[in-house]
Amino acid sequence: MKSGINRRRLGKTGLYVTELSFGAMNLRLMNFIEESYELLDYVLDQGINLIDTARTYNGENKQGQMVESEVLVGNAIRRRTDLKEPIVIITKGHGYVPEDYKTDLFESLSKLGVEGKGSLKIGGNDIKLVYFFHGLNDTRWKTMKESGVLDLAQESKKEGLINYIGFSSHYANAAEIKEALDTGIFDVAELPYNIFNRSLGEDGAINLLEYAYNKDVGIVNMKAFNGTIMVPIYKMLKDMISIDYPTMLNFCLSNPFISTVDAGAKSVEEFRQDIETALGNRLSIREIEKYKSEADVIAADMDGICRECMHCLEKFSCPQGVDFPGVLSLYSRYTVGEKLNKDTSELFKLYTDKGLRVEDCIECGLCLEWCEYKLDIPDMLKKARDIFETV
Repeated sequence: MKSGINRRRLGKTGLYVTELSFGAMNLRLMNFIEESYELLDYVLDQGINLIDTARTYNGENKQGQMVESEVLVGNAIRRRTDLKEPIVIITKGHGYVPEDYKTDLFESLSKLGVEGKGSLKIGGNDIKLVYFFHGLNDTRWKTMKESGVLDLAQESKKEGLINYIGFSSHYANAAEIKEALDTGIFDVAELPYNIFNRSLGEDGAINLLEYAYNKDVGIVNMKAFNGTIMVPIYKMLKDMISIDYPTMLNFCLSNPFISTVDAGAKSVEEFRQDIETALGNRLSIREIEKYKSEADVIAADMDGICRECMHCLEKFSCPQGVDFPGVLSLYSRYTVGEKLNKDTSELFKLYTDKGLRVEDCIECGLCLEWCEYKLDIPDMLKKARDIFETV
């Protein structure tokens, strides 16, 4: 039962991918592994032909089961006998030097169950594998240029271990994104863009989405909903703005420079709603400008907050055992709520009920490297303590 979603060219890969794709990061947040497979099957049933995962999208689900996104994605594809075309799989690693790159790549190939060279398969199904350098920033990009890992990635592509090379990056790294695009090495890039933050698009010094498009680099749009934290924050905003989740998604789908919007749904129903939006009409220029103006009224209130993306925990854990993402989540909701004059009393109860405390933080700063949004985590923890622990 294919949905008939439109397709767009994924840059120089020459592949045509559904303009709505599936982000598999949140599979680790579901209740049961069976629910994860139900969602993946639904995605494939709808004819979605691009799934985005990563070596580090792992964790313990709500039933205490250890979940590895790559394993689930690989298993879901392997057991299908009805797929009529190659599924495009994006996976990502933190290998910025050759040794780590090789370790991550071969671990991903194993976890996904990829077989062959050049013509890659999972089970009896053809796939196209796009291998990403995850979270390109100034330090990592400098290391990549000096370590020889870019040459190794190109060798992997020639050897047929992977089909295409890509990278993901975030708002603070516009200069590095442009430089990476200028190398000509990358076939695909994954960048954040949404109605509340267009700094890598039309609001930037350079519209990097258009720049990539003109370089024939396919763009996967992440953070279309402005991060996981948008769910609780939207409860504060929904009586102030007319921008709902379908509008957020449609805004990104209406951008002609984006190849596909990566929707990280956590249920079949969520993804069904995303499909309904994708099948509908795109926003007009007048509607786009209207929603931009509306979003800009409250966008500044969301600056400098934790987006609950959990990327910080993919390769790092606090040596002092501080649950800093849990603290930052509540602190960020509190700061937005205060700016909007909303009731924040429930956040104090959540802080207590979760047993969150920051007294063990020694301000070592080891967490700073892993925040994609360049947040001053130790300083935010101190401010959270002053708010939540002095009542």
